[in-house]
Amino acid sequence: MAIHFKEEQRFSGNALWVTVLFLPVLMLVVLFYQLYSGKLVGDYPMSNTSITILSIIYFVPAILTFFFVKLTLVIDDEKIMYGWNVPNKELNEINFSEISSCGIIHYDFVGYGYRLSEQYGTVYNVSGSRGLQVIKKSGEKILIGTHRPDELKTAIELRMNAAMTSGNL
Repeated sequence: MAIHFKEEQRFSGNALWVTVLFLPVLMLVVLFYQLYSGKLVGDYPMSNTSITILSIIYFVPAILTFFFVKLTLVIDDEKIMYGWNVPNKELNEINFSEISSCGIIHYDFVGYGYRLSEQYGTVYNVSGSRGLQVIKKSGEKILIGTHRPDELKTAIELRMNAAMTSGNL
């Protein structure tokens, strides 16, 4: 099988980093304040040990997500393969014969990661607002974000046209 398009995306962006790291950084500031001033913060203060454990529980998965989790999208002669490399590296597959329609769309903000949306169906998104919207013959909708919409559009159009002329659609 010839691969016509392949994209691997990782989480990035300053706004996303700030959002994810805000809580553990705030907890560490409170911890340092409590340690150095000897005063507890708030009406129902947490112990220094609790703050430390909570910070680690939140911070470690956030960092691992940013450094190791990636969204992969591959287009070959027969199918679209997509998915996350966590919890395993096995990608979801959609044969072109299963597709009712697909194309590149501009979508409203739906959040990051794996989402369910009434409008777009199952969403796989790292960042941005452009993606491949696939509607299967079964009615199932899948939206896969992309940072390379023009290249993806060309690959999809070529593969869909080839599938139509070969009678697979």
